[in-house]
Amino acid sequence: MTRRAPLAAAALALAALLPALAPAPAAAQDGRDLARISAYLNALDTAEGGFVQIAPDGETSDGRFYIDRPGRIRFEYTPPNPSLVVSDGTWVVVYDMRDCGKQTAPLSSTPLNLFLQERVDLREEGAVSAIERQAGQMRVTAVNPSDPNGGSITLIFNDNPLELRQWIVTDPEGRNTTVALNEITRGVDINVAKFLPARIEMDECN
Repeated sequence: MTRRAPLAAAALALAALLPALAPAPAAAQDGRDLARISAYLNALDTAEGGFVQIAPDGETSDGRFYIDRPGRIRFEYTPPNPSLVVSDGTWVVVYDMRDCGKQTAPLSSTPLNLFLQERVDLREEGAVSAIERQAGQMRVTAVNPSDPNGGSITLIFNDNPLELRQWIVTDPEGRNTTVALNEITRGVDINVAKFLPARIEMDECN
């Protein structure tokens, strides 16, 4: 087996789970925290920085990320990982930049949609199954209520000031893919071409 399958699988773990929409009760403190996190995500327009990804097999990759809400995100992996992950607001595309082979999924069917959609209100999403608070952090876990055994995503925030620092995607077999963010800069100008598959295939594929 070539390395292409595990590398693509690790990248596609970013787009492997379906967030669901259904009402769910929350404690008063949970409701306040979910409102606060929602306000933070809604105020996040553009950002860039570095990331480190740990795949289920322990393989570590790193690279740069770019966010342009609503809908757009890009992960550029450092070689030897040949992956490039982009969302143009409608589709998430995972490229193998060795030959520009690609895998595609609707953004709406991925956990990325949870914080890339235009209006975020985690109190209404119904996907939130748990909130944990510890050592200056908040961890928000989301699952699909209609398929609670189908995996989950956990968003990890620094609490003061509030900032998204990490997420963990857990697949149905309990395997985790962790993405940790670093050196985050908000309010940056990002060329929209970075998020457009047609431009990527024209300008970046050799």
